[in-house]
Amino acid sequence: MISDRLPKLLALIGLALVVVGITFKLNHLMGAETVFNAGAVVLVLGLLLWATALMRTKQ
Repeated sequence: MISDRLPKLLALIGLALVVVGITFKLNHLMGAETVFNAGAVVLVLGLLLWATALMRTKQ
């Protein structure tokens, strides 16, 4: 069973990477697109796991 902490942790890490990617892009630093895309993927994964965990607890 998926722990409740893992989806929230992934969502927070993904959100932090998205913010870092946007900051890098605003400052024209290298790797901005890579950091942003990695953050977006991790954020979506965390949110999907979180939604799945919420749906399982309601049943």
